[in-house]
Amino acid sequence: MPRVHHASIINAPLPDVWAALNDIAHTPEWVVGLERAELISPDEFGRGSVYVDYNRLGPFPQKTAWCITEFEPYVCQVHVSTSTIIPSTLTMGLSLASDGVWLEMTIDYQFLPQLGALGRFLERALMSRMIGKVIAQNLANLNQRLKQRDPVVKVTDTYASVHA
Repeated sequence: MPRVHHASIINAPLPDVWAALNDIAHTPEWVVGLERAELISPDEFGRGSVYVDYNRLGPFPQKTAWCITEFEPYVCQVHVSTSTIIPSTLTMGLSLASDGVWLEMTIDYQFLPQLGALGRFLERALMSRMIGKVIAQNLANLNQRLKQRDPVVKVTDTYASVHA
């Protein structure tokens, strides 16, 4: 299963970064291609919560359900999707850095698993690079969103790797 990873130091208070990650209704403001997202489970956001996002993969609209399987406040979250197009596990880890919050996003995914070898070829040839760019842009967008609230917030360091 391919893995895509990107991380950035964001100069914002940890509670602000955590709150932004938990604000599902406002994630379209910083997640590339996301048109709408809504919490569908009756409880508050956390472990066991289910939400749906409405996004685009190229020209194709998608409705994707996600379940939060791990949720440790201010430390990590794991979101799992059983999408038939891109079944994925998104892991977000946070830790304090000397100048802000080190935010890591890792996606383990498959692209069109029903296509077998062709799907694996497309993962290596196209999807891993594309997903890596999207994660990097999402972190930059999140930074910008937080910066609008606090003018001293900025991304000061980035680290990215793509593993196919």
